Parts: sequence; C-alpha cells; structure tokens
Amino acid sequence: MAKKIKNKLIKVEFSKNEKLLADHLLEIGAFKFGEFKLKLHKEFPKAPLSPAYIDLRLLRRYPRAKKVAIDVYQELIKGVKFDLIADVPTAGSPFASSLSDRLMIGVVTPRIDKKDHGSGAHIDGLGPRDKGKTVLLVDDLITTSTSKLEAANFFKAHGMKVKDVVVLIDREQGGFEQLKKNKIKLHFSLTLDRLLDYYLSINKISQDKYDEIHQKLKELKEYTKK
Repeated sequence: MAKKIKNKLIKVEFSKNEKLLADHLLEIGAFKFGEFKLKLHKEFPKAPLSPAYIDLRLLRRYPRAKKVAIDVYQELIKGVKFDLIADVPTAGSPFASSLSDRLMIGVVTPRIDKKDHGSGAHIDGLGPRDKGKTVLLVDDLITTSTSKLEAANFFKAHGMKVKDVVVLIDREQGGFEQLKKNKIKLHFSLTLDRLLDYYLSINKISQDKYDEIHQKLKELKEYTKK
C-alpha cells in the first residue's frame, strides 16, 4: 500500500505477520501516543519525552496477538545458529518461553541480581553441559542496548556465547549501532517509522499527528547523540 506524505509517495511494505502485528498493537492499545519517559531517560534525564510508547508487555494478555508476535520472531531467526534461547528479563520472558515451546529449544534466564537462596544459580535452566554454547537473546524491543549488553556480558562471563539478539521493534535510538560495536547482530521486524507510515496510510493517525510525532522523535534522537 502507498500514500502521499508531504507530496512524497511512501510505500509501506509489510509481511502478512508484520501487518497483523501492527494491527494488533493498535487494537489492544499497545501503541500509545502522548509524552513518555523511556529507559534512556535514566542516562539522559533532560532528554525530550517520547511522543510514542509501545507497551509490548500487553501482548501476554492477548493470546491471538501474542501468537502473531511469535510467528514474527520465528521468521526473524530463520538461518540464525544458536543452541539455547535466553530471555532478557522480564519483558522478553513470555516471548522466549513461547518461542522455546514452538521450536523445542531450551530457555536459560540470567539472574543478574544474584540469587542468595535455594541453589544459588546464576543462570536459571543451565545444564551441566551448556558451558560454551551459543544463546540467542530474546527481548520485546530495543531503544538503547543497555539491558541487552548487560545480559550478553553476563552470559559471556559465565562461559557462553552471544552473537545475536532478536526483538520485535527497533525504536532506532542507537541500540542497533551499539550492539554492532560489540559484535552482536540485531534482528528486528518493525520500527517506529514503519509503524507510523502504516498507521498514516490506513488513516489511523492524521497527517498533523504524523508530522508532530516525527519531529519530536527527531529531537529525541538528536539529543541522545550529543
């Protein structure tokens, strides 16, 4: 589908599952408009607020929407080589679990906050022969790469390999570039720009709203690059 945006014809190309996911995000209220603090505001407390927020934690509440998300994850990791799935707690946990059931591949979870009771395990689900194996990190979305790198470094410190991270949405706030610097490949499906183009093309947002959001996102991106 295509629509003129400021006299420029923009074609929005989605796979069937990407389109379904984009539709579900609006339907369940996971794509929100307003003014929001993001995790990046801990590092940049004076940065402009985000004009959009995507709450992918809502997907766990809606099984049909979540199933579509798992379909998208599965498409994204075709050809990726890994031994185990690892969630980035806690946003990535339900997706990693469902993907594990779908692919019949085990899940391991990092306990970055040290467990001081029971077995005292540093990594939940880790087997005696898992050292040296490659884990695929699964999370919901990426803004900056802080939590992903923290998890990746944690696994590496415990003798495991992390080469790939998979998320549904890249907010394009520097996470892709930061992971690349650390020799980790990011696999993602949607971006804020693509979602906004799509929502404009199906008349879910107005041209004025589209322009306003893009301007604010540009200001936020420029601020975090200072």
